[in-house]
Amino acid sequence: MRQTKKKVINLNKLSTGCLPCMNQAKIMKKKISNRNISEMNNKEFKIIVSSLFKKD
Repeated sequence: MRQTKKKVINLNKLSTGCLPCMNQAKIMKKKISNRNISEMNNKEFKIIVSSLFKKD
């Protein structure tokens, strides 16, 4: 019998992501609006990060 090896993919090294991940990245980019994280206050940063874990 022929055995096949399961291909291991490192998701951190992919140049593209899955559709849900790409959609979340676009949403985050829109919320941050091309600012550095250091320019944001703590409260705003916490709101943006917590929005990742909320179900719409």
